[in-house]
Amino acid sequence: MFSGTFYFKTEINKPIKDVWEFFQTNENLVAITGFPKITLLGDKDVFEGSHVHLKMDFFLVKLDWQGEITKVVPEAYFMDEGKKLPFPFKEWRHVHAFKELSPSKTKMIDRVEFSSYVPAPLIKAMLIGMFSDRKRQLKKYL
Repeated sequence: MFSGTFYFKTEINKPIKDVWEFFQTNENLVAITGFPKITLLGDKDVFEGSHVHLKMDFFLVKLDWQGEITKVVPEAYFMDEGKKLPFPFKEWRHVHAFKELSPSKTKMIDRVEFSSYVPAPLIKAMLIGMFSDRKRQLKKYL
């Protein structure tokens, strides 16, 4: 088994309150994920104990992702942890942290700790693609 930690930073030209509110619904996570296509089956809102259940459509293969929001500190961070994960993941812990840079600018820092059945550099390459696309998609909404 392999493990690693991945970081991704995104600066958003909006106040932290607006950015925080955007990320308090799992529907917005679905909206900013271009690939794979995601259908939300779990809880709509982000709160401690909420169930994150996603159906991911990779065209030929559909995978289930189930997790839980385990910690929420308003306008600072929230964390989701994988409960039932698709291959190649064995474990997943994702911290979404938010920092006010100015009254009209927020830095979002994603930290993903994972273990998987494939080498960490392959997982990190996949995550770079996914988070880069989310960053691009965010510009449509924030």
